[in-house]
Amino acid sequence: NGLWIFKFVGWIALAVLAFVIPNGFFEFYSKYVAMGGAGVFLLVQLVLLVDFAYNLAEACIGRWEDTERPLWRNILVGGTCAMYLVFAIMTVADFVYFARDGCGRNQFFITANMLACILVSAIAVHPRVQEANLKSGLAQAGMVTAYATYLVTSALAGSPESSDSVPECNPLARAASARATMAVVGAFFTIGAICYSTTNAAVKSNTLIMSSGNSAYSALATDDPNEVPLTNSQMRQSALREAVANGSLPESALTDYDSDSSSQDDEKHGVQYNYTFFHVIFSMASMYAAMLLTNWNSISSTDHIIIIGRSTTAVWVKVVTSWLCIALYMWTLVGPVVLPDREW
Repeated sequence: NGLWIFKFVGWIALAVLAFVIPNGFFEFYSKYVAMGGAGVFLLVQLVLLVDFAYNLAEACIGRWEDTERPLWRNILVGGTCAMYLVFAIMTVADFVYFARDGCGRNQFFITANMLACILVSAIAVHPRVQEANLKSGLAQAGMVTAYATYLVTSALAGSPESSDSVPECNPLARAASARATMAVVGAFFTIGAICYSTTNAAVKSNTLIMSSGNSAYSALATDDPNEVPLTNSQMRQSALREAVANGSLPESALTDYDSDSSSQDDEKHGVQYNYTFFHVIFSMASMYAAMLLTNWNSISSTDHIIIIGRSTTAVWVKVVTSWLCIALYMWTLVGPVVLPDREW
C-alpha cells in the first residue's frame, strides 16, 4: 500500500508496450484466455446476484421484525410486485415485437424463459422448499426472474439483422433511436454490474475460496462456542474501557485510542480480502469487458459497420446466462431438500 509513483509509471509502461505486442498474441489471448475468463466472471456475477437477492430480502424482513414499521413490509411487497410486473411487461413486449411468424428461435427463447420463471417462482413458495430453506420466497424469485427476462429481452433486441430480412425478427435493428437507447441502458447496467461484482467478489474472497481462519482479521477463539469472538482491536478497546472504569487510566485514553486508530494504516497487519483473488477478479472483469467490446470475439476485419452487442454470439451468451441464473437460483431452492444434511 505504497510506492504509487512507481506503480503508476509501471502501468503507463505496460500500456505503451501493449501497442508493440504482435497481433498473434492478442488473437490467441482473445480466443483461449479472455473468453474463458469472461465466462468465469459471468458465473461469479450470477452467484453474487443470487446472494444479493437473498441478502436484500433478509434485510427487509429483519428491519420489519426489529422495528415493526410497515415501511419495510411495503418495500418488500412492493418491490416483489414491481419485479413481477417488469417480468410480465417485458415478456409481453418480447412476444409482440420479436415473436412474429417464422421467428422460431425467438419464440423458443421467450417461451422457455417465461416457463422457467413461472416454475422457479412456484418452487420458491412450495411448502417443502420453504420448510428446508426458510429464506426462500417470492422476493428473491422476483429479482431473479426480472434479471433473467432482461437478459432475454436484451439478447433479442441485439439480434443481428438477417441477410434476407424475411421475416423481420428484430424490428429494432434498423431503428437508430432504439439502438441508442439500448446502448445507453446496457452501458449503465453493464458498468454497474461489473463494479458491483468486482468489489463484492474481491472483498468476499475469504468466504468464496478460503476459510475464515486464514484471514488476517480472523476473530480469536473463545471457550464458549455460543459467544461471538472478538477481534484484536475490539479486545484492546474493551481492556481500555475496563481500565478507565477501574480508575487506572484517564477517560482521555479512550479518545486518544480512537484518534490513533483512525489515523493508522488499516492494512498494516492484514486486509479483509486476498490480494491474489482481488487481482484475479479484476483481470477476469477486464476480459469480460473486452468480450463485450468485441461482440464476444466475433468482429471481423471485413465488417464495415460494427455495432457493439449485436452478434449471434452475444445473443447466445445472454440467453445461456439467463438460463444459468435461473438454474443456479433453483439449485439454492431444491438443494436443501435434496441434501438436507449439508449446511447451506
